[in-house]
Amino acid sequence: MDATSPHSKPDWKLFLELGESLLSQESVAAQSSLIEQFISRHQRARAKFWGARPAYPLPAEPDMPLLPGAKAPALVRKAGEKQTVQIRKTNQGTKAQVALPLIAQEVLLGVLLVERSAEDPFTRDDINFLTGVANHAAVAMQTMRQISLKNWRFDQLALVRSVSARIANQRNLEELCRQVTGLIQETFDFYFVTIFTLDSSTGTLHFQASTGIPGQDLHESENFSIKVGDGIVGSVASTGQEIHAPDVSAEPLFRFSDALPETRAEVSIPLKVENRVLGVLDVQNDEARAIHEFDLSVLRTLADNIALAIEGAHMYTHLGKRAAQISAVLEISHAVTSTLDFNELLDVVVKSIRKHFDYEYIHIYSINPGRRKIMYEAGTGDRSQSFEDLQVTFSLDDPNGIIPWVAREGKTRLANDVSTEPLYRPSFLRPESTRAELAIPLEYAGQVLGVLDLQSERVNGFEVNDIPLLEAMSASIAIAVRNARLYNSEIWRRQVADSFREIAGLVSANVALDDLLGRILTQLDRNLPGKAAAIWLLEEDHTKGNNGQHNLRLAATRGVETERLLTLMEEDSTVRSLLSDIIDLEAPFIRSPQDPVGPMGRAMDYDSDYSSISAPLRAGDEPLGVLILAHPDAGCYGEEAGLISMTFANNAAVAIQNTRLFTSAQEQAWISTILFKVAEAAQNSLNTDELLQTMARLTPLLIGIKKCAFFTWDENLLSFFMKSQYGLETPALENLVLGADIPVMEQMISTRLPVFLEDPVHELNLESLLLPKAGSTVVILPLLSRGKLLGAFLVGHQSENGSGGSASFDQQTLSLLLGIAQQTAVAIENLALLEARQEEAYVTAVLLQVAQAVVSQNTLEDILDTIVHLMPILVGIDACAIYLWQPEDHGFQIAKTFNNKGHEDRYLEGRQYSLGQFPLLDAVRDKDEFLASKVDDPDMPIEDWAKLTRLIPGDELNDQYVPGSNWVLAVPLSVKGEVFGVMLTAEANVPPSFHERRHEIINGIAQQVSLTIQNDQLNREMVERERLEKEIQLARQIQRTFLPSHLPDIKGWDLDIVWQTAREVGGDFYDIFKLGPEKLGIVIADVSDKGMPAALYMTVARTLIRAFVREIASPAKVLERVNRLLVVDSQDGLFVTAVYAVLNLREGTLTYANAGHNLPLIMHSNTRDIEPLLKGGMALGVMANSKIQEHTLEIGPGDQLILYTDGVSESFSPSGEIFGEKRLVEALSNAPGGSPHETIQHLNQVIRDFRQGTPASDDLTLVVINRLQPENQI
Repeated sequence: MDATSPHSKPDWKLFLELGESLLSQESVAAQSSLIEQFISRHQRARAKFWGARPAYPLPAEPDMPLLPGAKAPALVRKAGEKQTVQIRKTNQGTKAQVALPLIAQEVLLGVLLVERSAEDPFTRDDINFLTGVANHAAVAMQTMRQISLKNWRFDQLALVRSVSARIANQRNLEELCRQVTGLIQETFDFYFVTIFTLDSSTGTLHFQASTGIPGQDLHESENFSIKVGDGIVGSVASTGQEIHAPDVSAEPLFRFSDALPETRAEVSIPLKVENRVLGVLDVQNDEARAIHEFDLSVLRTLADNIALAIEGAHMYTHLGKRAAQISAVLEISHAVTSTLDFNELLDVVVKSIRKHFDYEYIHIYSINPGRRKIMYEAGTGDRSQSFEDLQVTFSLDDPNGIIPWVAREGKTRLANDVSTEPLYRPSFLRPESTRAELAIPLEYAGQVLGVLDLQSERVNGFEVNDIPLLEAMSASIAIAVRNARLYNSEIWRRQVADSFREIAGLVSANVALDDLLGRILTQLDRNLPGKAAAIWLLEEDHTKGNNGQHNLRLAATRGVETERLLTLMEEDSTVRSLLSDIIDLEAPFIRSPQDPVGPMGRAMDYDSDYSSISAPLRAGDEPLGVLILAHPDAGCYGEEAGLISMTFANNAAVAIQNTRLFTSAQEQAWISTILFKVAEAAQNSLNTDELLQTMARLTPLLIGIKKCAFFTWDENLLSFFMKSQYGLETPALENLVLGADIPVMEQMISTRLPVFLEDPVHELNLESLLLPKAGSTVVILPLLSRGKLLGAFLVGHQSENGSGGSASFDQQTLSLLLGIAQQTAVAIENLALLEARQEEAYVTAVLLQVAQAVVSQNTLEDILDTIVHLMPILVGIDACAIYLWQPEDHGFQIAKTFNNKGHEDRYLEGRQYSLGQFPLLDAVRDKDEFLASKVDDPDMPIEDWAKLTRLIPGDELNDQYVPGSNWVLAVPLSVKGEVFGVMLTAEANVPPSFHERRHEIINGIAQQVSLTIQNDQLNREMVERERLEKEIQLARQIQRTFLPSHLPDIKGWDLDIVWQTAREVGGDFYDIFKLGPEKLGIVIADVSDKGMPAALYMTVARTLIRAFVREIASPAKVLERVNRLLVVDSQDGLFVTAVYAVLNLREGTLTYANAGHNLPLIMHSNTRDIEPLLKGGMALGVMANSKIQEHTLEIGPGDQLILYTDGVSESFSPSGEIFGEKRLVEALSNAPGGSPHETIQHLNQVIRDFRQGTPASDDLTLVVINRLQPENQI
């Protein structure tokens, strides 16, 4: 023991014990703690150890403060930098400190800081002792450090051996990555370990496997992939360089993930083979700087082994895929040679390619060299069904597109990035996701039969190594396609022969012509490519039109609208000319793209290069018609198709000839029989109704039509009334009326010719006239006699041959219908002439007697009494009563009554009926039209007529009339819409045929009574009107005297006023009066009515206000006093809205009160802002104790005060729109100049423009006051 040592043991022994103790510790932290305790015990001082990099931290040990980065005292940092003992001199108030570096084998392990109080400074012996402690501790710690590193290296080598052994034979990439990440996590206890593999074609890193606390959650919750260049992992994949982020918060490339919230440190190592990046190994820890350099060296070694394993797995997968593809080629080659069905063959091909090659889009196209078309046949993918539905084709000569190029050149073309391929043409169908395309020709014996087109949603989606396999497979497909085509061609020829035999059998069996032509078109469509077909026949007389063209009719169609063809033939002479030229040919005509567009092409709206074949129908040298077949594509028909179509045309010609010979012999006898029956029926009819009923029953029996109806024409009502029908048994049609404004009826009226209906249900609104569209014909014929229209004859027919239009009525049948119509019209005219002569004579006599009665009486009472007594005699009614409207009583009064059944009803005369007590009278007055009410009791007293409520318009009386019914008829006594009264008559059991004339007589008598009442009223009103006009003129003169005769001229102020009444006199008023030398009183008011009552009430209000303003200074008090007096004397609910204001002319202050009036407005000159004045209270004359508030404001120089009545804001436009306060404010804002006169002129013009001539609905008053600017004052 040293002489100076204070310890009981020698220093060397203490140091030896310290070293032994340090070697027994398991961690650096434990060693540090032991050293600190040793110094505290032997030196009475406090010590702390600071580790230094790179010696620490050791693998698998927690982080600790390390030099040089740790926040250590300056003395510690200096000792670490200089690696010498540093002593701090003591000053007053500071501690004694010694910093000793721990160095072993020239490696700085750390710095030991020792300190104690300044009163006990370190002696040289103390320093020597501490130096000895530091040296021995350094040796022990270095020894322990080397042992730890040796053990760690052994563990890591074991890990590398384990990983290499496990992945050496692993060919499943996913399982390989799962095992590797598990071993790394298990060994290092990292927070998260994951492996990504790189897809170079898409530039994306795909998640393969992970382990760690959140690994499973990440795998399940996210489709985890990273774009190359994104974040730490993406950047490593992009550069191929490792990135170590000890603290991710300081790393700009770090991307935070919600699935890995605890990440604090991260290292990403590229997985490379021969400088090719295959993926990334990513390790994350939940402690900053917890991934040691020792760990990194091991991870790099593991990364190299993992990369080799991934490369091996890739190669194994690629070889397996290649073997499967070769197997697929053999499978497809075998499958396509075992089927001859073309569609089944293609289906097998696309499914096999999809199964073994996993391409997203597979399409097979065939080539038609004659049509120069590439046609879609089969495929898979999202677009395949749309391609099939749309029958997608490409032109073989299209300079754009990969598919046309391959079809022309016979060479494979690969575009692994379509964005750089000049021939690529994007699909017009969704999804537009193609990124790569490969097209391979299907070639046999030097001829390209089709194209196999493959598309991928990924750039570089095809491998060049796959092309030889696919080309070999395409050769097998081409052979199978050729074999299938040969097989299908043979099947088609047999089918054509069967069709010929079937048609020949139908011709021999005398099948109906329409049916036979339809079957010919069906068989033609079955055997030749065609979308539309039609047969036209020559008219039987074989005549030509004025232009030398054949007259043709459309006999049969398939796949094309019959109406469209008929319209083209009717409207386009070119169509008729082409058909006429084809009939004269002796061989089929096959259209080329340069030929004119024919009828089928135009009817179907085909492009100009469509295909068509036309075959003439001939019986020997006699032309009978033409057959045309058409297809939208070019080049569909060749020589063989021409021969087939000609055979079908010859069969049709033979059938037509046979049918015409058979039917010709029967027609003449049939025509004679029909005309005889019609003439006989017309002669035996006694009246029009009987005649038309007979004709409606007879016509279907004679001609065989399905439906018909006869109408009579009412020239006054411009309508056709149905009188009889057959086949239209619908209750709603019993009284059917067709107006002359219906287009087809209008056409028949103007042309006087039959009109064929295209859509009778729509054109006539006749659901019961609905016939099957195919073969149906509806025609309406006029009933004419000596050029006069008497009615109409409607005929609906369903043709047995299935063709529609006017062709369903041949000329002979149409002539028969015209003959029936002519004979019916003549019979109607004869019967009508007889009835009219009798009726006209009687009507004339009745009206003459009524006129004589009117002119022979002196008073209105005598005239009405005479008329009610004449009505039963002249018209045959049972009772009559005349009710006069009493405007002053708002009701009706019975003027005269007469009852033909012995009842004494004179006591009723003078009885009053208020509105609502007599519904029938009220309804006639409201509608000013003839009404009727059905009654059950024919003897109902006149006084009970007031109970009638079931009312119908007079023009519906015939519709609801039944034999034996009883009616009360109500006729308005009116002239030009002014109803003077109502005449009621009762009738019982009147035949419907008499209604029209009876109503004509009653209306005529009512008109004469109306004129008589009007004349009586006009005479009395003329005298009254003259008296009222004089009184109103006098009232207006008096009212004007109550308004100021002139406006005061006030210095510094300018004002103007406009006052307009809606009637001769009005309820608006204003007043301007002086209240001393410096005050001015202003009043504007509006009475709640117009005309004379308002004018009188205005006079009272104005007088009261004038009376109180001299003794009461407060405007509010004045209006309250006026209100109390008005409430006492107010009558009929009248009230007054008013504003009374007192203006201080010198100060510019305005004290005002508003009693329910429109709020005055003030416009400030400096801002042009417009604001309303405040409210005050309720209108005057409503409530006795109403309180009115008083307000004061200042009118500045240039400001403008506007007072107005509701005649301004409540002006109306012609459409009923109100002018309103908003428009008023807008008009004031736009007013030019600044004077009151200019403002009023502007507002008047704006209101006039808004009303557009509409009369004023209310009185209008405007008062505008300006305070002049000082420079403008005079």
